[in-house]
Order: sequence, then structure tokens, then C-alpha cells
Amino acid sequence: LARFVYRDQRIRDYFDLQIWVCVSTKFNEVRLTLEILEHVCEDKQEYENISNFNVLQEILMRNIRNKRFLLVLDDMWEDNDRNGWTKLLAPLKSNQVNGCMVLATTRSTSVAKMIGTMDEVRLSGLDEKEFWLFFKGCAFGNENYEGDPSLQSIGKHIAKTLK
Repeated sequence: LARFVYRDQRIRDYFDLQIWVCVSTKFNEVRLTLEILEHVCEDKQEYENISNFNVLQEILMRNIRNKRFLLVLDDMWEDNDRNGWTKLLAPLKSNQVNGCMVLATTRSTSVAKMIGTMDEVRLSGLDEKEFWLFFKGCAFGNENYEGDPSLQSIGKHIAKTLK
């Protein structure tokens, strides 16, 4: 869903900068700042040999000043370092342009609560029947597949596990 929103033409037209960063399980504020800078700096030489977090944050602040941005923090897992997240997002929050947005995706309720400035949007899976049709379409190339019963049994088990 986040990828769909990110690629929508209305989003592209509205934001000056679009930034997609895969956070994953290892929170590292320097790495994440460098990845954000890859999206906002025209000249990589401006930051590529810098490892000082504060200097990187200053470069980030300079490059987003007066720009409306969408930052997607995808697949967040870390909820133990609230202070690190606050430091990482500080230059983004100091931007004076209205309409900037940070969108985070996570499977962890604790992460959503930690970063939440608004209510989380919970996505539930398809119901079991609908997902089975979808799964058959992907696995067998046809949602009406009624072939090998043992394959169907295995497929139903997999589909139930995936939800």
C-alpha cells in the first residue's frame, strides 16, 4: 500500500522530494541519514566521505530547507532507541514548509506507538476464501484451478499460514 501511494502521480506532483528508505532490523542513524541524503542531494560528493552524524544532519537540513517532502521509512522494527529516532528525524521536523509527511511501515505495534503522531492504520489480510483464490491465481496461474488434490491441500495450508 505504501509503495502504491509513493508511486501515485498526485503524490509526485505534490511533493518536491520523495524519499524511500528501508529501515529493517538494524537501526543506524548514520546509515539512514546517508540513505536519505542519496535522495535529496544532487551531488554525492557533498556527503559521501562524511561519517559524523551531526555534520550529515546539517547537510540534510540544508538540502530539505524550503522543500515539501515525503519520507517513507519502510519495514521498521526497532523500538528500543526512541532518542535515536528523535535525533534522526530532527532536521526533518525543523523544516518550515507545510505539508511534509513521514510515513512509516511496520508489523510491530510497539514501533507504531513509538513513532506515532497520529493513529495507526491497521491492514488486515484478505478473508480466507478470497486469499485462497488469490493464492491459486499466483501459484497455479488460475484462480479456478482444481487439479492435483495433494497440491491443493498443500496450497491451502500455505495460504492459511500466510493469511
